[in-house]
Amino acid sequence: MNIKNLLGNTVLGTPAATKVGSVNRPIKSENANQDRDANGQTGYSRQKKKEKMSPEQFAKAIEILKDKSFVKDMNWIVSAVTENDVKYALVQDQEGKTIRKIAEYDLWEVFDSSGDIPNKGQLLKKVA
Repeated sequence: MNIKNLLGNTVLGTPAATKVGSVNRPIKSENANQDRDANGQTGYSRQKKKEKMSPEQFAKAIEILKDKSFVKDMNWIVSAVTENDVKYALVQDQEGKTIRKIAEYDLWEVFDSSGDIPNKGQLLKKVA
């Protein structure tokens, strides 16, 4: 028995599409966060200090960097360099090849003691 054709070609009544009223209000683009990606998600970003260091702070950051265990283990040389009024910490190996050039804005992280977890985030150690 053919059930499809039993009733014939009857079209079920669907309600006609009605137009939804539009609301005339401006898009709030000034409230949009610029740090979001295309999906609207915010990426992981720590709030970093971006001001310049005083000469005493920069010297202290260089000393802290020199005292790091991975710098001592690899016998790297840390020196201070100034280019275009920006201070850098230059990390070199024994032959004088540059391992890393760290701007003073990124050196604020050496004062952060929360990153004292061993074997975590050793970017400089993996380079060698």
